[in-house]
Amino acid sequence: MLNDILNIANLYDEGLKRVQDRRAKWLVKHKEIIAHLKEIADYLNSNAAYKQGFYVDTLHAFNEDMNGTCADMPSITFRSGEMPMLVTFRNSMGERKEYIEEGFRITFNPTITGQILVLLFPHYSELNQKPLPYLTLAVIDDPGTFTNDMAEEIVTNGIQAAFYSSFTGMSEQPVEENKHAEPVPAPHHNPIGFKRYETTEKVK
Repeated sequence: MLNDILNIANLYDEGLKRVQDRRAKWLVKHKEIIAHLKEIADYLNSNAAYKQGFYVDTLHAFNEDMNGTCADMPSITFRSGEMPMLVTFRNSMGERKEYIEEGFRITFNPTITGQILVLLFPHYSELNQKPLPYLTLAVIDDPGTFTNDMAEEIVTNGIQAAFYSSFTGMSEQPVEENKHAEPVPAPHHNPIGFKRYETTEKVK
């Protein structure tokens, strides 16, 4: 019986070794993934018809209590730049107000277990009633098996899902047969306020 108890207690040691193994693999693998994501960003920046810009960032786990970072848990973000929404308001004082839509973010985040959680943070703007929740695109159990092909598929799915959260695509519906279409929460449309413009000035 004591042997059985010891075997159960040793699960902690086995679990710790698996966590350490996954973390060590990610420290090596994330450099390869960063390089490939930069290739994708460069290709899109050169060839995409609309130039909002695509970028790759490296982040580290951060502790706000002590303003400290953990170099052993690097995170990667593939993101797009902001886009003007082509809506401009003016008043009689000559002041202008324009709206910008923030870019999407696809983040590859190591968890405390050593697994990699891939999240999509959709587009949002001040015109949204509230930002759309993030979507889980993938969970990578073993970072050592994460390939460039897998990264490309995740980015493909993520960009398409992000499009449907943008003002450029939220009125569209994904085609059901499209294998890349990800379920996207319904956008929170916020009507623009209108009122009668009463002034002696002529409106051009």
